[in-house]
Amino acid sequence: MISKQNLRMRWSLWIVLSLMAGVSAQDTQLRQSYSSEEINDDLDRMQQILTSMHPGLHLYITPEDLEKEFAAIRLGSSETQSLRNAFLKFAAIVDKVRCGHTYASIPTSAQEELNRDAVFFPLPLKFLEGRAYVNHKRVELPCGVEVLSVNGIAISKLAPQLMPFVTGDGYVDEYRFELLSDLFSASLATAFPQKGQFLVEFRKRSGEVAMKTVQGIGGRGIEARMRSVAFGKPPELPYRFEKVLPDTVVMAVDTFDNDYGAPPFRIYRGFVTKAFKTLEKSPEIKNLILDLRLNEGGYTRNEMLLYSYLSEKPFREMQDGAAVANTIEYKQDLSRLYQTRGMIRSYERRLSRELVLADDDSFSLSEDWIPRLQPAERRFHGNIYVLTSGRTHSAGACICSRLRETDKGIFIGEETGGVHGSFTAGTTLVYTLPNTGIELAVPILKYNMLKAKPAETGRGVMPDHLVRVRPEDLVSGEDRVLKFAIELVRRQKKDD
Repeated sequence: MISKQNLRMRWSLWIVLSLMAGVSAQDTQLRQSYSSEEINDDLDRMQQILTSMHPGLHLYITPEDLEKEFAAIRLGSSETQSLRNAFLKFAAIVDKVRCGHTYASIPTSAQEELNRDAVFFPLPLKFLEGRAYVNHKRVELPCGVEVLSVNGIAISKLAPQLMPFVTGDGYVDEYRFELLSDLFSASLATAFPQKGQFLVEFRKRSGEVAMKTVQGIGGRGIEARMRSVAFGKPPELPYRFEKVLPDTVVMAVDTFDNDYGAPPFRIYRGFVTKAFKTLEKSPEIKNLILDLRLNEGGYTRNEMLLYSYLSEKPFREMQDGAAVANTIEYKQDLSRLYQTRGMIRSYERRLSRELVLADDDSFSLSEDWIPRLQPAERRFHGNIYVLTSGRTHSAGACICSRLRETDKGIFIGEETGGVHGSFTAGTTLVYTLPNTGIELAVPILKYNMLKAKPAETGRGVMPDHLVRVRPEDLVSGEDRVLKFAIELVRRQKKDD
């Protein structure tokens, strides 16, 4: 079961800035100093937790190289380090795991302090192929203009420094740029306190480069602006079904989750059931455009339910699953903000019941506990077009892997943020390191989705037709991905 926990905004990042070094009350906890013994003890504990619980720890980095990463940031006996600097270094190591469900966060109390007191960069940005554009129509700069630098630091240098702390699966940059768009203002406030103003260099639509000083805003202000961005704002309804041509419908599923504000399972099941009942009663509908561009994942039961209406053969949740242990290590360090004692006991009962010892002293998911589904009676037999983006992740990418493996869909848009093959997810444990309070999210099940290894490791499902959002789309609101899909349906009808 992939349960993509909405554990908070992920504030983790790296910025090498020498900006505005004034003392501020907005980051008292982040400026707190720790001894080398405290830092090194937490570093050891993080390494122990990852080694004892993370089943995909070495998918992309060898044990020897990871050990070198840990050794490189240990402090000498007389050194001290602020919480901020410790966090930045810890997060840099976590990023080496290349897992979108694994990340470090500053302590919740420090996040609350920033939310309450910090000054935030006021411009919502949209990153397109590594370049940043203003993504709001009622802010200090025009929507769609490119931001070239902030306080003298070029975006071309700043983005790579931020990217390692916007963790993602494998080598897929698209997902990380989506997260960076969401977290840019929070990231700057976390990495370095600001004095209230930001010097922004930008390129006008005419091509002329200009400078403007913009006033920072509070936490509530940036949250309100992020909810009203010009492009990519989540629709009010996470499920939509619409006829766009006499023989074509668009079915949008923005989430497979049922928690953290998402509709409950009965609502989702009702939508899917009704949609395919409608298709069964409408034989003239030959084309289904499945829009998964906003689907960051959720529960595999939801993903499997949808796929049962698209599959011609019985299928299973995964080919196989693996874990490091059948019990939870370092329970004393689990955060009680995210896991109650009852939840922890429930997790351990499931691990003990569902995992079996493998030949290499690791554990595999018992065949008896891998769910299977039969194709639905009302399954769709027509043409399937799948819209994807870098935000298509976790369970959202799983259904794409199924459709790609069975050659049942034509993919349009961008590479999925979730990888095509093996990844770690499932129940995610959140630990609190004992000295600094830095939080560490660790998924405990490795999923192998494919019968054969993909041709390229660490990549998402690639589109058959690469269609990207353009800067001018931020202003016009044009949905060129959907437009391309509709035109493709029309062209294929003419060819037939």
